Amino acid sequence: MIAVAECGYDASVDPDEVEIDIYELDSLTELADLFIEEGLFGDIPDRLRFYLDLDAIARDLSINYAEATIAGRRIIYRCG
Repeated sequence: MIAVAECGYDASVDPDEVEIDIYELDSLTELADLFIEEGLFGDIPDRLRFYLDLDAIARDLSINYAEATIAGRRIIYRCG
């Protein structure tokens, strides 16, 4: 369980009480793109999206999110 191994929760904690966001994506850059698509950064017109620096957004996301490979699957996660 990633919450115990990576987030420091005790194994006795009820899994329903663990705050963790998990995304099955290959990189933080993909997470940045997903957040833009979902409108997390507000309404950004399509004609301006080309100018966004996804790598810079990914670097900012790396403060709160981490990457891991579990059973051959790449995930991005954030412990709450």
